[in-house]
Amino acid sequence: MLELDRRGIPAIAVFSEEFESGVVAWRNLHGFDAGAVYVRHPIQPLTDDEVNERADAVFDTIIAGITAPGD
Repeated sequence: MLELDRRGIPAIAVFSEEFESGVVAWRNLHGFDAGAVYVRHPIQPLTDDEVNERADAVFDTIIAGITAPGD
C-alpha cells in the first residue's frame, strides 16, 4: 500500500474484520492511514455465493475509495 500511495495509485486493502486491530497497529507504527475495508469473518469456510455476498456488501465502498479525488 505504501508503494502504491507513493506512485499516486489509489488503492483499498480488503481485510477480514478479524485483522482490524493488526491493521490499526500497522497504521500507527508506519504513520500511514491506508484505506481499508473490512468484511465479516470468517471467509475460508464460505461457499462461492457467500463470498460473493460479502464482496457485494463492500463493493460500493471500495469503488468510492479508489475513485475519490486525491488530497
